[in-house]
Amino acid sequence: MPPSLRFKAAPSSVFISTSFRPGAGATAGHVSVNRRSSNYTTPESRIPPLKLLAHEHITGPGPGAFVPYDTANAGQEELRSRFLKWKTLTEEQQSKSGTPRPHLLSFEPTPTLTLGRRQRPLTSEQMSRFKSPLFVTLPDRRDPILEQNFIPEVRQTGRGGLTTYHGPGQLVLWPVLDMHSPLHAHYSVMTYASHLEATTRRLLADLFGLETYTTRDEPGVWVNTAAGQPERKIAAMGVHHRRHVTALGIAINIDVPVEGHEDVNPWARFIPCGLEGKLVTSVTAELREKGTVAQLRDWDITTVAARWAKIFGEGIMDNTKRGVDSNERSEFRRAAI
Repeated sequence: MPPSLRFKAAPSSVFISTSFRPGAGATAGHVSVNRRSSNYTTPESRIPPLKLLAHEHITGPGPGAFVPYDTANAGQEELRSRFLKWKTLTEEQQSKSGTPRPHLLSFEPTPTLTLGRRQRPLTSEQMSRFKSPLFVTLPDRRDPILEQNFIPEVRQTGRGGLTTYHGPGQLVLWPVLDMHSPLHAHYSVMTYASHLEATTRRLLADLFGLETYTTRDEPGVWVNTAAGQPERKIAAMGVHHRRHVTALGIAINIDVPVEGHEDVNPWARFIPCGLEGKLVTSVTAELREKGTVAQLRDWDITTVAARWAKIFGEGIMDNTKRGVDSNERSEFRRAAI
């Protein structure tokens, strides 16, 4: 029987005793979670302003505290099932049980290549290349990670798009919420995607001074580049909705390697999201170019995740903070061409 995941309260939050069991494929070993709220469901009248979002940062055992993709996905699906079950209740039952609050799962994954739902099956040659050994070294963080060896996993997902990579040096953020919840202003598919992107852009500007832009044609967040330089993607976005309940989200490249041979640079094994002629970048790569890479040592994945959660939570409560206006979008786009 798979072990239960352990939840640990973050500093100054209320300790709770609860657990869920990972689904099939989850690896053995305990995973701890910093849970920033005490209740999963709360009657609307009791919800404190700006604290509607429950944030759980998952950490795994061992150096780096990396979390297997399957383990995080099991937690996401357990949360999502609660939302979907609530939506099947009668109005009276829903009123008595309380409305599910938006949740955010964040984690730093073990190496995993994920495929889009409409993507063609991999050839045996592609699969062999994807699963060849990967050597991970993250020297620029507060607690450096010396070389660790991994065999990447390959997973099919429910999102759109093509192949992308998740792994050490990347912050993955998966909000699980009902886009039509009575607790907040409703989302459309477009405004929800815009909220994910806008939160990420603000985070990168506030913490690291990075100017970014978005475009309707290619989801995610891109770093401003000088004229004539290839476009560089710093955050990938992929979302799945079921009965307006969200899954997956956005992944930000913090200090994941983006250069070198494919034994150390996972992006060299494929064309990220099928985007020919465009590059993948990271916070570290951009700060190194600016000569300020030491700035990254002031932060770690946990604190970056907490800041993203705060910004995202503000947007849930105030829908004017869910995106950028068209003038700003155009300005950033022009600056990058």
